[in-house]
Amino acid sequence: MNADAPGAGAAPARPPAQDAGQADRGRERGPDRQDRDRGQRDRDREPDRDRGQRDRDRDGDRDRGRDRDRDRDRDRDRDRDEDHRGRDERGDRGDSPGSGGQDDDSDDARNERAEREQRQGERFREAMGDPLADTGASGGTRASTRARREAQVRFEVRGNSGVFDRSRFGHAHFGDVYVGGGGTAGAPVFGMVPDEELARLRQVYRAPNGYQLLKDVLRNRRVLLLGGPPGTGRSTTALCLLDELTTASRTRGAEGADGTQNDGRVTRLDPSAAAHLVRDLPAIVAGVPQGGGMILQLPEEAGDWPVPQELHLDALSSALAERSAYAVLVASPSSPGGGLLTGRYGRQCPPAPARELLSWHLVRGLSHQAETTESGVLDAGNQILDHALFQQALGIRLDSLRPGETEYVARLVVRHVSGGLSRPQLLDSCGEVARRQAREWFTGRGAVRVPALGDDSGRGAEQSADNLDGWLREMAFRVALAVLDGEAFSAVADAADLLAWELLQARDPARAPGRPVFTENLEGLLAACRADLSVKDDDTFGGVPLPVRAVAYRGEALAGAVLAEVWERHHSARAPMVRWLRSLADDPRPQVWTRAAVVAGELCAADVGYGFTELIRPLAAADAPRRRFFAATALDQMGGREPHRAAVRAVVRDWADATDSELCWTAAIVLGYGRTEQDTRYAVELLGDIGSRQEGKYLQVASFSLARLASGSRATEVLTVLNEWAAELTGEYRNLALLSALRIAWARTDELWEPETGASGTAEDEDRGPQGGDSSSSGLPVHRLPPAVRPNRRSPSVRWRSTTLSSAPRAVTEETDRELELRAHWPLALAVAVAVPGAAPPLADLLWRAADTHLSSEGTADALRDWLRVAEEDAVVPGLDRRQRIYAFEDHEPVAGAELDPVPGEILRALLWFLPQLMRQRRDWERLLWLLRTMADAPDEPLNEAFASHVRDVVGAGLPGRREERS
Repeated sequence: MNADAPGAGAAPARPPAQDAGQADRGRERGPDRQDRDRGQRDRDREPDRDRGQRDRDRDGDRDRGRDRDRDRDRDRDRDRDEDHRGRDERGDRGDSPGSGGQDDDSDDARNERAEREQRQGERFREAMGDPLADTGASGGTRASTRARREAQVRFEVRGNSGVFDRSRFGHAHFGDVYVGGGGTAGAPVFGMVPDEELARLRQVYRAPNGYQLLKDVLRNRRVLLLGGPPGTGRSTTALCLLDELTTASRTRGAEGADGTQNDGRVTRLDPSAAAHLVRDLPAIVAGVPQGGGMILQLPEEAGDWPVPQELHLDALSSALAERSAYAVLVASPSSPGGGLLTGRYGRQCPPAPARELLSWHLVRGLSHQAETTESGVLDAGNQILDHALFQQALGIRLDSLRPGETEYVARLVVRHVSGGLSRPQLLDSCGEVARRQAREWFTGRGAVRVPALGDDSGRGAEQSADNLDGWLREMAFRVALAVLDGEAFSAVADAADLLAWELLQARDPARAPGRPVFTENLEGLLAACRADLSVKDDDTFGGVPLPVRAVAYRGEALAGAVLAEVWERHHSARAPMVRWLRSLADDPRPQVWTRAAVVAGELCAADVGYGFTELIRPLAAADAPRRRFFAATALDQMGGREPHRAAVRAVVRDWADATDSELCWTAAIVLGYGRTEQDTRYAVELLGDIGSRQEGKYLQVASFSLARLASGSRATEVLTVLNEWAAELTGEYRNLALLSALRIAWARTDELWEPETGASGTAEDEDRGPQGGDSSSSGLPVHRLPPAVRPNRRSPSVRWRSTTLSSAPRAVTEETDRELELRAHWPLALAVAVAVPGAAPPLADLLWRAADTHLSSEGTADALRDWLRVAEEDAVVPGLDRRQRIYAFEDHEPVAGAELDPVPGEILRALLWFLPQLMRQRRDWERLLWLLRTMADAPDEPLNEAFASHVRDVVGAGLPGRREERS
């Protein structure tokens, strides 16, 4: 700028080079560049770790908070400098009308000022928002403040700092006072079993299978190691064995081998004295009565006692023989002494005859009731035990009940028969058996005392760590089995190892846990968990059923009881369990991550605030589709019943309208399940809106959910709307309808259909019986298919006219579930057309449009080809010569002894009933003829000519002037 120009003195003088450099630097470090740099720094600082790790990063968070404060200070300084620079530039250029480029500079300045003001407004609006708005819940700051205020009112911290973390201590130091503890183990403590207890056991005890073998081993070897989990009757069996073998010694005048008088009584030895079996065997033998017996329960956990070996049992046997005495040692298979069960002295305790015990307790309980004088009361009690509702409420197989549980169950039945317990109370009380077992496993007798870190009460650190590992691994296996009950043993074992690692890390973060190699006791673990191995078919590999080794609880109620016990009564285990469930979401096996998602939904329903925040919300916004599918499954499971359904519905509607693509994707999956949104039309419209966004970005997930939504009782409603889109709309809505039609045509029923009721064919349904209407011998309605296939009377040349209705009623859920369950192996389209009332016309309209459109015609032809293949295989009569196929529609001799359930040809009957509804124009008929010819002429697995001719004859029967086309 010329110094002599008017107004030059209004601006401070600057060296031209300095002004240019500052302008360049201003452009280089402009607001856009600053924002990009600051955004990149913020993204680099954003932690990617879970809630449990955030507690260890609080110092880092404070540092980042200071960085953000410094960034804000720099932003304010930059904005202030830019304002001064803008005023300076306006002063430099404002009074120079003759300078070149004045208008361009003024426009640039105005644009820059407008952008700066917009950014400032955005920052202001962001500052006014809720700081906790990104947590997924509105009013986060208000809720946090209220919780803090209530906590400050309720809690007051005071008192000294002396804390005892266990009831025993070896030494302690209080100020200048030192308290020491110690001592040596004294003599073993014995306690005689009262004769009254032995007499009661003689009346109550029922000998199981294999009892005589145990008796022979004890008589010949004097020592028996009896194995079994706690509560299985092992101690009772041991007392009965000793009582029978020592009865003769209690007769008057009997003498031992050394001439001393035989006592013949049975005594118990304190379990803490198990170390004397190795260190001081004579002290133990001296405490056994002459000609009597001793029972000793070996400790459940490792400690400062040496585990006896077979040589110690040999010495004990020789010493007891000199006294004509016997000893039974009781050990759990998973305890340190469980390894001896495979030796000479070891035997597994056979299970008690639960049904025999139930009957005995029932007779004994009813004998004390005055009402038992009437005939039939005992029969009524047995009928209750056999009733399906009772067994379902009990949740444990009757033959798997333990002795104490049989007595409890029999007492409940006696109270119900005598009128002291109503039917709902009886069914609810039955569930207490599983709840008691779970409580015993985790907090009762089954939960050993876990040593605290740094425990030096007579045991080494290595033994303490090994004991902790073994106990936590057993607990982890129970939880993993509860999640994957009935699945492959390998999947359960892998999941248990992952959970054990999480639990051990939570217990001792500084220690890296390993895995036991070649030290597992599988039989002992299964016995301790009340689980069994079995072989089942798994069709997840290529769709072919293959045998796998599966593991399951001996009752469905145990899985739910275990999960409820851990989730509701052991809050410290929640964080490891949540991390474990999130890791299962990455498992590629569908049976693993799907089962884990269902369990996650149930746990979230028990504690919505914790579960939604820690489990569902993080996975719903994940990048991996499997994680989002996991979150959708869990959310749908949580909203399966009220009052959670209304809350989940609100979340899903909010996510469906979200700009976040991951949340929108997750909402589409939830809508496809059909349980959250009761308004079918609204759910379909939401899916249509999702599928039509961003040039079809969500067409895949939206069409999948629409096909799943159309595979149940809502089929007629969904198909009606899809027809409206395919007929009247263009663009993405039409493409979405055609894609949904192809998915329905391609899928098998069991690929998309899920029962909409609690369970199909449950015990409650059996108790109610058939609810009117025509039914077959199996109690199922038979109004779907006509008794015989009628020829098509409609000419292929007749123009199509829409038969869809503006509104369609929803089918009865229970009936639809029963019908679709029978047709789980059918093509989904045929099953829906047959099982759902009113679904065939709109389904035929939709499939006809898909076959008549160039985008989907090839896919529709492939689906029809698959229908014909399935129908051909289904129509073959079993039990005849495989070299010559005989179809159900052909004349043949009845096959003696052949299993004809289901009846051959059911799929073919449905296909021949449905195909004429697709013949709307002449080219539809010609397309079918061409398809049959190409399949019959195929070099690889050609279609049987007799079958193809039958399809042509039935579908084309009665078509005027078209008989020559069927030749």
